[in-house]
Amino acid sequence: MSKLFFLFPTRKKISLKPRFGGGSEAYLYDLSTGLAERGFEVHIVANFMDKSQNYINCHQVDFSKNILSRNWKYFKVLYRLLDRESIVIIFDQGFGGYIPVFFKYVRRFKLLFHTNNHYPWLETEINPRMYWPLIKTVARNADLVVVGNKLLAENVIKKSNLDPSKIRIIPQLMRDDDPLREKYIDVRRKYRIYNSPLVLFVGRIVPHKGISDIINAAKIVSTQIPNVKFFLVGPRSDEFSIKGENQLSKFYFEMLELRDKLGLEKHLFFTGVVPREEVYSFLRTADVFIFPSYKEGFGTAVLEAMSFGKPIVAYDIPPINENLSNAGILVDRGLFEKLAEAVITLINDPSRARTLCRAALKRFKSNFSLKAVIDKWIKLFEELQRED
Repeated sequence: MSKLFFLFPTRKKISLKPRFGGGSEAYLYDLSTGLAERGFEVHIVANFMDKSQNYINCHQVDFSKNILSRNWKYFKVLYRLLDRESIVIIFDQGFGGYIPVFFKYVRRFKLLFHTNNHYPWLETEINPRMYWPLIKTVARNADLVVVGNKLLAENVIKKSNLDPSKIRIIPQLMRDDDPLREKYIDVRRKYRIYNSPLVLFVGRIVPHKGISDIINAAKIVSTQIPNVKFFLVGPRSDEFSIKGENQLSKFYFEMLELRDKLGLEKHLFFTGVVPREEVYSFLRTADVFIFPSYKEGFGTAVLEAMSFGKPIVAYDIPPINENLSNAGILVDRGLFEKLAEAVITLINDPSRARTLCRAALKRFKSNFSLKAVIDKWIKLFEELQRED
């Protein structure tokens, strides 16, 4: 069976199984371990903080150095590892693609580019002039480009001028067998929520996540359900910290001011960064999961909520609507009044909430579970081998 190499060249050190934040790293861990458990020899080349992992061969490259130094080390590692029996997967980070593209034509291995990231494909307001030529070269020279949903597929085809026949859609997976999911923390007692209805958001406190819309919706909900509690769990800035450090942004303080202006001090709370087991405990405990994001590459937090069988309210945007389908309540983007109405409905109608819980969990298992997604990757590898 082929050797699989995931190339994830980030300048910041990563923890492959992060306890705090790290959506891409957590997904890479789930995907790589899932493939290893199915019999593949899996290697990851990255800037590791800790290389000790079961099932996986980890290769350290320090990408924080100057461009010549880091590329030389990267070159040496790939020269030593890659051969004709390899399937090489450039994971998310297109800037690390030039060297493997060169090696592809020397060593004759199969090369995939895989991304679920909205940057830069969906970031219309930015123009990374140096990045675009590089990432287009990577996409065009890969044997196949694997993306997580139709929205990314359309944008990669358009912005790279790529032949649609080179695109494959395989959704992100999420393991639901992480032992940390069973490490229960009584968040109701810890945060004095007690018997109040708990409405949960998980993600960064940044503008495009619809934070101000959650606060405005919370004002409406609290007038009809006076004991409701909204908890926003995640970094209070745009930055994740693998050590769990909290950074405070200007936007976070603006949202605090809005909360206080609306008199929601006893109804809406920002936890900041918490350990993964606490995030899981919040997800297990929540009555409603709310996610009014204005743009997403995939929307991992919604996938987590589905895996716990939670009733979900979100904005009707791709790819959230593609992933969630009819297993939640989707409302038009920007209509926080409709968000509030949906939350009130789910709190006051337990039967409707239970129906959506079952639908979300069923859709998760059918489309995003370990077996469902790894089966798709194995079929893709078989397709590549048939082309030889």
